[in-house]
Amino acid sequence: IFLLGAAPSRAQAPQVVEIQVEGMIHPVSAEFVTAGIDQAIQQRAALIIIQVNTPGGLDTSMRQIIEKIITSPVPVVVFVAPSGSRAASAGFFILLSADVAAMAPGTNTGAAHPVFLGGEADEVMKQKVSNDAAAYLRSIVNKRNRNVQLAEKGITESRSFADTEALSGGLIDLMAN
Repeated sequence: IFLLGAAPSRAQAPQVVEIQVEGMIHPVSAEFVTAGIDQAIQQRAALIIIQVNTPGGLDTSMRQIIEKIITSPVPVVVFVAPSGSRAASAGFFILLSADVAAMAPGTNTGAAHPVFLGGEADEVMKQKVSNDAAAYLRSIVNKRNRNVQLAEKGITESRSFADTEALSGGLIDLMAN
């Protein structure tokens, strides 16, 4: 009995759950990502990697994904990949909400000024929506200790950032292939 108790146990390798998001951020993609995060939590995964290539999408779907990322007990990496991909608009918010934000070489992010679908809004409404988006992004970026002023320019000036600019500007944590 003593020998059995002293025998080394076989440790399982930590589990990593990968979720791929390709295309627009919308209710179906939000449900896919949140279900993937729920599954990772249930399986007691060690890490979640969300690979993103998106031109952006709907605010409500983006916020649903971000809420799930921020409240996840499992660390979440958002990775803009492969080379040639982007995390624009809603993807910019999602990237910056991650515990670890990473980009492959040859990728870009930003251009997150809100746009209106299906009609024109008056100037007051445009300003309200833009200010709300900027405040939301500031709260996310501040929580993750990233460059708040530069991130906000992604909204207020519709700035986009190449991989190296995002890294040197303190928007992301690393570049990886």
